[in-house]
Amino acid sequence: MQRRGLLAGLAVGGLLIAAAVLHSSPGVAQAAPRAPRKAETSRATSAARVAQKAPRDATEGHLEHPARLATLFERLRSLEGRRAGADVRVVQLGDSHTASDYGVSMARARLARRFGDGGRGFIPLGPPHLRQFQAGELVSRGIGFDPVLGTSPGGLFGLTGIAFEGRARGAMLGAELSANADHFEIAYLAQPGGGSFDILVDGQNRGRVATARPTSAGAWSEIAVARGAHSLETRAVGDGPVRLFGVRLDDDAAGVTWEALGINGAKATTPLATDEAHFTEQLAHVAPALVIVAYGTNEAGDSTTTPDDHAAALRSLLARTQTAGGSCLVLGPPDRGARTLPKLDLVIAVQRSAADAAGCAYFDQQGAMGGAGAMGRWAAEPPRRAQRDLVHLTRSGYAVVGEALADDLVAAFETWKRGSAIATR
Repeated sequence: MQRRGLLAGLAVGGLLIAAAVLHSSPGVAQAAPRAPRKAETSRATSAARVAQKAPRDATEGHLEHPARLATLFERLRSLEGRRAGADVRVVQLGDSHTASDYGVSMARARLARRFGDGGRGFIPLGPPHLRQFQAGELVSRGIGFDPVLGTSPGGLFGLTGIAFEGRARGAMLGAELSANADHFEIAYLAQPGGGSFDILVDGQNRGRVATARPTSAGAWSEIAVARGAHSLETRAVGDGPVRLFGVRLDDDAAGVTWEALGINGAKATTPLATDEAHFTEQLAHVAPALVIVAYGTNEAGDSTTTPDDHAAALRSLLARTQTAGGSCLVLGPPDRGARTLPKLDLVIAVQRSAADAAGCAYFDQQGAMGGAGAMGRWAAEPPRRAQRDLVHLTRSGYAVVGEALADDLVAAFETWKRGSAIATR
């Protein structure tokens, strides 16, 4: 897909951080879930207004095989019953539809209102020329850090598939953040000969992290912070290469988080370029209750990826995600083209088959838009819910499908809960 413009408009709501103490290996939040505070709901309120203004046609009831989400539902029930000792985390891997964060932020806000807000979750650090701005992020910047990614297996890119590496003294990577949090957790690569970097909050040095280790592995350092909007910077000391993956914004209170880990132009093969053991390690650290894989748009639009190729890549990716022990869901692509691309139907068919073979749920995003031809209709209507490229949605379009997914998940949870109660009588 073509690279989209910077989407800073979603980076609203919340406030974030001030004083900090640096340490490693963060503990698990033990607090009971809480409702989002007024300042934290501005992002959700804005998204809700967008969705309310948009027409609603056939945007509910498109979650298939919801019973396969039992692990997610068990954790949500513990959260609802104030028995959870940790966040219920959702990780979504995908293409530019995910990278934009418009639909995800709507779904995130919906579940946070229902079950409590666990924090914004993971945001990649670095200039967004390979991704788009996300909720909670106002500005991203970097000097002397270069993107590290690839198309061949074996890379150590973190869970997002994009890392930034700097070596020179003073190389800087940072962001202006607006989402509320009690902790920042910086993810980086520990490696032989690795250099050190300083962490600065609002220009104040809060500690130095040494990344040199005998073997390469993911590592994390946490900063405890006071709530409020803040700048976060990481600066290379100059004693070796520093590779950074991003930052997780976390609350002390247990709640729901939903992380949008998308790359513009990505296919299901993209995350497979990450070393499998490294990918598994990164996912295990998050311990998601649900992993969503959201690809297919680019596979449907190119002339090289066959439906069988896509099916094989999707099966491999789903096998990797299932090592974390959570539920899995394949998020089908939205409609594409003035008249639906014929190949899109084939892509959707093999996705359903791969999801079924892996025991994953499936959400029909094309169906949630109103079926075949919806992209053309959405692009022609006033106000538009689809972009003129007939590939991407507008903010209101993403809000509609994001809300539809979240509503289906909540409805399926309520149905599962009633059935579970009957079964235990």
